[in-house]
Amino acid sequence: MMQKVIRVFGLVLLYVLAFFIVEVLGWYHPYAWTYCAVPAAVIAAWPYFKLCQRYPVPGMAMLCAIMLLLFNFIIGQGHEFLAVGCFGFGFIAEGLRKISKNCRGRWGVIASYAVMSLIPFSKTCVLWISYETAADMEINNMRDIYYAQFGRMLSWSMLASMLVLTVVLATLTMWIMTRFWHPRDKYEIFS
Repeated sequence: MMQKVIRVFGLVLLYVLAFFIVEVLGWYHPYAWTYCAVPAAVIAAWPYFKLCQRYPVPGMAMLCAIMLLLFNFIIGQGHEFLAVGCFGFGFIAEGLRKISKNCRGRWGVIASYAVMSLIPFSKTCVLWISYETAADMEINNMRDIYYAQFGRMLSWSMLASMLVLTVVLATLTMWIMTRFWHPRDKYEIFS
């Protein structure tokens, strides 16, 4: 039992680490921070896939969302929008997994991961909702040149295209994994 708990938390930590690696790139350029969900949709797919494949029980998507939220609060990057996004998207993802053959369905995992890939946008949506607050917060953390580039990337059309691109990449990546991954044992099977 303890070995199973360690494996679950190991995969969840890999999931969180995938988002953190992409966010670190955001320290160098504002586009990488604002739209970190796009590359994270591809990088974080493997740990989520393995977690859902190996442990097809309810709660895995919510566990990933909560750990991502806790990690962001620990490093000082958490706020109320991220909390709402983690719980909202985590809850929806759990529902999608549950209605798909009681967490054992392939399409439930694909759909739930597409929803989970939107969590980072709940972190950066504050730029579109309250630009002044976010800009004041970021100017204290980043250089002036970083701050100056925020205005150019905050169009609503760019946000919409990034949301669509994130969902498409997440869906495609998870579809490829669920379609072509060969299980090693009887536990790694989707129906």
